Amino acid sequence: MKYWNRLDRTVYGEASMFAQTDTVRLLFPAEKIDRVYCSATGKEFLAGRDYLHTPGSDVILRPETSRIPYLGDDELYLSDDALFYPDPAATAVPNPGKPNLRFDAKNFFAQMQFEVDYTAVEMTEFPVHKAENSRLPRFRKLLQTPGAVCRIVWLGDSISEGYNASGYLKVMPFQPPFAELTANALKEHFPARVELLNLGVNGYTSAVPLEKDDRYLASEPDLLVIAFGMNDLRNDVAGYIANLEKIISRCKARYPLAEYLLISPMSGNPEWCYTPLAKSREMAAALDEFVKNSPADHALARLTALWECLLEKKSFMDLTGNGVNHPNDYGHRVLAAGVLNALFPEKFKL
Repeated sequence: MKYWNRLDRTVYGEASMFAQTDTVRLLFPAEKIDRVYCSATGKEFLAGRDYLHTPGSDVILRPETSRIPYLGDDELYLSDDALFYPDPAATAVPNPGKPNLRFDAKNFFAQMQFEVDYTAVEMTEFPVHKAENSRLPRFRKLLQTPGAVCRIVWLGDSISEGYNASGYLKVMPFQPPFAELTANALKEHFPARVELLNLGVNGYTSAVPLEKDDRYLASEPDLLVIAFGMNDLRNDVAGYIANLEKIISRCKARYPLAEYLLISPMSGNPEWCYTPLAKSREMAAALDEFVKNSPADHALARLTALWECLLEKKSFMDLTGNGVNHPNDYGHRVLAAGVLNALFPEKFKL
């Protein structure tokens, strides 16, 4: 799984989109652009004709001769005649009091975006995690034990299930979602046999496992990953934390040795009324406080903070898979990188 390498300052496949603008920003100033392309379509783009870049700049421009797609207001904000989610052919989601937002459950946005491989002049760090080697002690020991079996059970919503990752959609370039990317990286770097049971389901909130889904209670986890949040944004934050406590309590009763990794979610489209950024921050802060006051068998991956670091330079449209609340392939890679960094910050640097 490639996203960036701080040793040689190489960045791989950083996603961007010309949405309402002929200018996009890179995460880091680029010494040179190595490649511009769209992995969803297989198209390659040429310097001078399709894009312009000044060495040392973090800006890419779209000239009039460009073949890179551009999305204007009429393609991003749709009329009331559009097909709305959850229609299988939906092209929009309602946004009460504001223009309806473009939505796509497949890979429309991936085909409109482009990726950039480049060598950075310098790379700033994203200090969202600190080394917490005292947390998850059993999980860490299992991973480093040759021949041991380390079973990761992953609870979550559509993002965890894999929505809008190309591998989940079975389209080019067939990249797995972030839960699978995380497990694959652990398999590659540690001698234990890592097993992943992904129980993420579209539409689930933190309340669902307590109401009707007890599969995780039969799953024998060594590490239970709990990655709810996006669908909880309409609910009370205190209730959300209480649900997580109950999920963990039920698991502890059956599997006293299990440990727990909680994940604060990416934020959604800041223009959509159902994904307010302030609520995402409130939820992330509550999770932080909950884990801080929990025993060492709890840990936290602060993906909300990591996503916000990206949004300081990138637009949401650069990172989205469906226009409103799912990541694209690049977003899935960064989320996986954030989970790995939370577990082993020295080995998986951001």
